[in-house]
Amino acid sequence: MKIPWTIVVFMATISLYATAETSTPSIFMENSRRWTNSMENDVRERLAQLDLPFEARYDHQIRDIIKDYAINGYRDTEAMLGRVQHYFPVFEHYLQMHDVPTALKYLPIVETGLTAKAYSGAGAAGLWQFIPSSARLYRLKINHQVDERLDTYRSTEAAARMLSALYKQYKSWPLVLAAYNCGPVKVNQAIKAAGCRNYWELRSFLPKETQDYIPRFIAAAYIANFYADHQLQPSYKSTWPLQSRVVKVYEGLTFGEIAFATGVNINTLHRLNPSYKGSRILESQRGNFLVLPADAVEDLKDYLCSINGGHCVDPILLYPNFHQLDYVVKPGESMTNLASRFNCKIEQIKEWNHLKDAEVHVNQELVLYLSDSGYIKP
Repeated sequence: MKIPWTIVVFMATISLYATAETSTPSIFMENSRRWTNSMENDVRERLAQLDLPFEARYDHQIRDIIKDYAINGYRDTEAMLGRVQHYFPVFEHYLQMHDVPTALKYLPIVETGLTAKAYSGAGAAGLWQFIPSSARLYRLKINHQVDERLDTYRSTEAAARMLSALYKQYKSWPLVLAAYNCGPVKVNQAIKAAGCRNYWELRSFLPKETQDYIPRFIAAAYIANFYADHQLQPSYKSTWPLQSRVVKVYEGLTFGEIAFATGVNINTLHRLNPSYKGSRILESQRGNFLVLPADAVEDLKDYLCSINGGHCVDPILLYPNFHQLDYVVKPGESMTNLASRFNCKIEQIKEWNHLKDAEVHVNQELVLYLSDSGYIKP
């Protein structure tokens, strides 16, 4: 059967219109990812706004690295930005605890693009890229059961301690970052060869990778702050929980038991806890970190209670004139300032939450029992 030519023309017109409508955003995005001369001044001005512990210089090398983030590798950049909310609070917490500028949270972007399970040809591993000797120096366990270089909490605390120690030696954050990358021996050799302690002046005496390290750090800090100005959007994995919590466990547990108690898929447990090489967490007096989706924490606590003596008395029964507050620890907070803020004692917080030590960790969920007539400091 022949189709009337008017219908053919009509269908062709609709098809052309639809194609134009759907392709416009794509064309716009492609155009927006082109580097233009007008961007140069904008980037310079934004760099001047960065809160870094040293001058954020701008040159052709830093420009080219920013272009790689914003244009050439924008899909990888968006994936990296999607992981920021999971890692940055932990970084900020430990950096603050050890008096290290929180801006050094951008360092793992340079090292691994915020990939926890990252390995280098030199034997470094984890977000902060510890080699085995440095890892053991900062009490990170590496054995057939666990590699704590891949533990976000343990490795970040170790990195904060290392950065703090390097600053005591060099009193210069650019030199600290250089030493973090290539080691103090090579930095000391560069200082001696250059006859000065200014990073930009002794830079040419450092290994090639370290010469590029500060420019890469500046570019990473830039893109983490100004990605929206380059039409970039964080890409969140649907399999990654938007809200996660950390629990410190002392008991020996298998991932199968945790999955049974919480309903969390074993694959998700491995993804959130890459430091465990198998599917078992060994009993530990020191405690082991376990990251879970936020809605699974209560089920785990109930399970731990059941295997540690059966029924747990609800503290609210012991405090009839008190109310329960569920509180999530924020970056930089300690047990001491929480006790001060909520007008309670450290021992009470430990008792209410079955804690063996007076440490708290960012994204840890605490239960507090506060007097109905009490005062909470802002």
